[in-house]
Amino acid sequence: MPSQFFGLNIAGSGLRASNAALNTTANNISNEQTKGYSRQEVTQQASDALRTFTTYGCAGAGVDTIAIERVRDGFYDVKYWNNNCKYGNYSVKQYYMKTIEDYFKDDGSVGTSGFKTIFDNMSAALQSVTTNSSSTTSKAQFISAAKTLTDYFNNMYGNLQELQKDINLEIKQNVDQINSIAEKIATLNKQINVIELSGAKANELRDQREKLVDDLSKIVDVDVTEYDITDPNKPDRKTGGTRYIVQIAGGQPLVDANDYNTLSYTARSTSEKVNQTDVDGLYEIHWSNGNEFNLTNAAMKGKLKGLVELR
Repeated sequence: MPSQFFGLNIAGSGLRASNAALNTTANNISNEQTKGYSRQEVTQQASDALRTFTTYGCAGAGVDTIAIERVRDGFYDVKYWNNNCKYGNYSVKQYYMKTIEDYFKDDGSVGTSGFKTIFDNMSAALQSVTTNSSSTTSKAQFISAAKTLTDYFNNMYGNLQELQKDINLEIKQNVDQINSIAEKIATLNKQINVIELSGAKANELRDQREKLVDDLSKIVDVDVTEYDITDPNKPDRKTGGTRYIVQIAGGQPLVDANDYNTLSYTARSTSEKVNQTDVDGLYEIHWSNGNEFNLTNAAMKGKLKGLVELR
């Protein structure tokens, strides 16, 4: 026979489950503005029934709270990462192309004279010299107009070189950001496994990790794979830990569980210029372990790809 307190135990399990659900809901509401936070829900199941050795067989024993899990679909994570790297690529191109447009702006207003206006002025001055070659005033006007045109070319050359320097510096900053994100992901991998090997769910840490991958996907394309770690003596038994791998730029390994690779950059010497008009010190990117990191890799996407193409 069940204990006379059996009904109270069932009621108590219901209260505990409801309390967990209420606390989880409160946590969801409080994190409504938290970037990268995934809504959580309580997973419940009926407790194992008790055999009562009576005509009705078994009696329900209440409810068990199995876990508090994130409501998140990995399929949409991958879709977001794929599109975020495209956004990073085109947004940085849009920004710098707008700057170049401003350099070439020629709407006839004061202070924004472009090539067409300056060249038309020089053509008019040349026509004046042609029709009145004896006039020193016409000659002086033509010389002034020609000087304005050469100053325009010189200024444009200087502006574009300064822009190339800015893009080169931003490439360096993005490489530093990739290295920082890689280190943080590897640290989170270790922390998550420490918690989940004990049977708990590291929901908040997983949110932080995927927020970092979100940030990384804007800079460069990412490919994320997560494997369950099994017991080597019993391959069918999962330990609760996982192996989290992040690859970038067409499948090059960045993070593998607790280990991560870093990128480094070296400035080109004058003799290593790709184009004659390149500024000095453009960075070449490579892996810190000496392996090549191909900046012209056709499979690479993201902000870094856009910056390299602009440079």
